Amino acid sequence: MRKSVFGDAVVAALCLSLVVLSVLAVAGRKKNASAMLRVFAGDEKYVYPLESDGVYEIRGKIGVSRIAVENGAARFLDSPCPNKTCVASRPVSKNGEWAACLPNDVFIRVESGASNLDAVSY
Repeated sequence: MRKSVFGDAVVAALCLSLVVLSVLAVAGRKKNASAMLRVFAGDEKYVYPLESDGVYEIRGKIGVSRIAVENGAARFLDSPCPNKTCVASRPVSKNGEWAACLPNDVFIRVESGASNLDAVSY
């Protein structure tokens, strides 16, 4: 039995095309394009671009939290809370990621136009 060479060539070409298109789609995305860091402290709200490095002091319920933005990621440098869980948390850099200092009532979240969701259920 001889298999169809033409059919095999068509399937191989389709597979190769899908791989190339996938690689181009992933490579074409801009990391954190227009990503913003939103900071909430009680009734106060602040917005900082993730493209610009800086250290920000945010007054919370029990004192000042220091937040650093470096290389497109944000993290708590210091906070007046007793257990420093927020300082030990990993930096946030992707859309929807967040960190918080609950005793000081300071919450940070990354927001951008891009979505990391695969699906939404209602």
